[in-house]
Amino acid sequence: MSFVIAPLRLVKGENNFGPYEDAMRSVQDAAFRRAAEIWTGVTPGGVYPGDGQFGICPLRQNEMANDVSSTTLSGSYQFRKNVTATGWRAMFNYSTRKDVLHAFAGFAVSDEVTRILQMRFEIGDRIYPIIDLHEAKAWGSFAIIFKEDAGKELIAEPETRVLIRAYFDTTGYQTLFPLGFQLYRRKDLVITEP
Repeated sequence: MSFVIAPLRLVKGENNFGPYEDAMRSVQDAAFRRAAEIWTGVTPGGVYPGDGQFGICPLRQNEMANDVSSTTLSGSYQFRKNVTATGWRAMFNYSTRKDVLHAFAGFAVSDEVTRILQMRFEIGDRIYPIIDLHEAKAWGSFAIIFKEDAGKELIAEPETRVLIRAYFDTTGYQTLFPLGFQLYRRKDLVITEP
């Protein structure tokens, strides 16, 4: 897995940041292709899909706290965590629901204090190498942008386990939110309140 680490102000604000735009476009295209393979005969339908279409929205907090055996959301979940011990901690440990696909273009830390030194991803049976984030400590808020070759994007298909762990060198609050997309085959999955 290759990646770029950049100050968050570049990625989400001041300028058009090419690696971020390229990663978002690439992962969206890959997610659309994969969704078309999984959901045969269903085409992209945007934010408000019609019959025979799948929808797209940002990755949602509640979707990242779900149990694969459930068809409903498992309750409230926050991207901001209070880390009470140093070392490796699970930031996200969930399974995508039956008619949902998650596509990751990266992650962002919006806090001025970075407590994370490393991250590790598991999607289904794929275990990715540890990402070292030491250089980001000097920037405060930052983003990790994945630069994957075609066919190797970080996509969690329906009913797939996702585990994202981080190594913390200090305790306290840390906000880690995903950059990417959620595709859904049924509108009721995103319009029903938990």
